[in-house]
Amino acid sequence: MKTDKPYVVYQSKGKQTQLLFMDLLLVVFSLSLWYLGQHGANISYLAAGVSGTLLFGWWGVFLLHRLFKGKVLLQLTPEGFYDHSTWAASGQLIRWTDVEALHEVLIGNQMFVGVELTNETEYLASLPAYKRLLGQANGKIVHSPLNINLKTARFVTSHEVVAVMEKYRQNSRKLV
Repeated sequence: MKTDKPYVVYQSKGKQTQLLFMDLLLVVFSLSLWYLGQHGANISYLAAGVSGTLLFGWWGVFLLHRLFKGKVLLQLTPEGFYDHSTWAASGQLIRWTDVEALHEVLIGNQMFVGVELTNETEYLASLPAYKRLLGQANGKIVHSPLNINLKTARFVTSHEVVAVMEKYRQNSRKLV
């Protein structure tokens, strides 16, 4: 495997389709509230229907965009990696030189990619407050503030991702 080009892990289309279907149900429910509000029911039905239709309609457009474009969960580059796997992920470049160890972590019934960093306090300090708190909680549970969730990854397991990440990490050491 060549490690001079980016390696990207996308979210599965099945999960995105499931979210889009749930959104469609919420839009239909909101439209029915809007209809009831217009035809004599309580005015709060009208307000809930309009706001729900706008909110879930906008969310549906966003989900459709992600369905066709694809959501990136993890991007590996020769310099490091970007984690976008959860809303609590940093999305910033984590350099391979800052990675001390990579391993699989079982939390509940889900496998995560655990990333131990040489400078965890610096990493946590660079995060917004809510992400910092979540990272600290992760650190207390599994001794690493950075755990990559690949439950919804497309065509790849956490074991395979750890192997690929190790190759990128080893190649970055050769370049230094």
